[in-house]
Amino acid sequence: MQKVTKFLLLLKGELLREGVLKNSLFVSISKVFSSITNLAFMIYAVNLLTRAENGRLQVYLGFLPVILAIAEFGLPTALIKYISPQAEKGANPGEILAASLRIKFYSFLVLVAMACFAFFTTSENYLTLFVLVAGGVIISFLSYFESIFVSYRNYLALSIWTPLPNLIRISLLILLAENAPHPLSYLDILVIFALSPIFVLFLFFFFLKGKNLSWSAPRVEVKLAEKKLLLFNLWAFAASIFAILSDRLEIFFLNEFHPPEIVADYGTALQLFSGFVIILSTFSSIIYPKLSRLHDTNEFRPFLIKAVGLGGLVALLLSPGFFLGEPILTLLFGAKYVNSIPIFKILYPNFLLQLVFAPLGMALFAMGQPKMLAGLACLRLIFGCLFDFWIIPNWGGEGAAISLFLGQIVSWLLLIGYFMAFFRKEA
Repeated sequence: MQKVTKFLLLLKGELLREGVLKNSLFVSISKVFSSITNLAFMIYAVNLLTRAENGRLQVYLGFLPVILAIAEFGLPTALIKYISPQAEKGANPGEILAASLRIKFYSFLVLVAMACFAFFTTSENYLTLFVLVAGGVIISFLSYFESIFVSYRNYLALSIWTPLPNLIRISLLILLAENAPHPLSYLDILVIFALSPIFVLFLFFFFLKGKNLSWSAPRVEVKLAEKKLLLFNLWAFAASIFAILSDRLEIFFLNEFHPPEIVADYGTALQLFSGFVIILSTFSSIIYPKLSRLHDTNEFRPFLIKAVGLGGLVALLLSPGFFLGEPILTLLFGAKYVNSIPIFKILYPNFLLQLVFAPLGMALFAMGQPKMLAGLACLRLIFGCLFDFWIIPNWGGEGAAISLFLGQIVSWLLLIGYFMAFFRKEA
């Protein structure tokens, strides 16, 4: 009991130091508000659509994170890693930013080539492909700018910036739903979700006004920075792609083996966990920059242990939410998505454990080990495919939730083993 009390006191001291608690509070409140507006958007959209149309929407929303990962090419993580130390010294990271814009242009060309290939080889229409590609690029700039806020620890600006895209989305959805001459289709809702954040991008330059920041540098320095980012980002990108495919794999398998209504049941339950994504994002905004600064110091290990402890504490506080799935789903959707209730209960422990293990993944990035993360994500993807193919055809949406959980356990066990060996070696 004394060890637990001592650990909690150390954790409290870490949170109070350097304004971590205050910054966490600002960012957390902002991200909670953003999560609520995002959830409101999805609830409103789901209630506008039939279960079949909602199933189609969930499939396209499943493709969007994959496109987003290509558009980002791992840049948000890399920018925080390389800009944070320069921001600490007051240096201008012009070569990093100029190189990152070049990489974003390369990723855009890749997306255009993929869209052209899909257009000529599938039955998908050009409008849907345009929305997915354009939406992926627009949303990628949201995370790109957010990483710069985090690097400069400008948490007040980040707190204002974060909820704006979802406010725009929900406002447009309500406006069009109430005034459109015809009922909105899943494609209308996809357009609103993917393209409307473009209206907030220009505000970045207003929020970061006064910082020693430029997107230019001598050509030689930009080339060196581009090479450094590409080498780091290649594995970060692979890790991101594997992770996102693993997270969305179940929707693709459900779409293959079951009707859209089953996809809608699973996708609707999954949408309720957007709050966990916000918490994970908050962890990343606060914890990852400091891990990047401490990765080659003696403070790295104790800070990482505290971060894992914080994740465990938050998971413990949120554990009663397991019992709220049924009343929440019934309140929001009535009997329309009663089949989502058991899916929610299977997914909930998985998301709680993600809070605990998230700092270990951040630590690997901070240590310059994206290759290790890519390998873990690849294993998770392989095991996920095996579990999905084995379980989903017969078990439907509940099988998809079970498969997602089992695939995560493999990577978590390997993460534990790696850090136990690493810290034993350092001792």
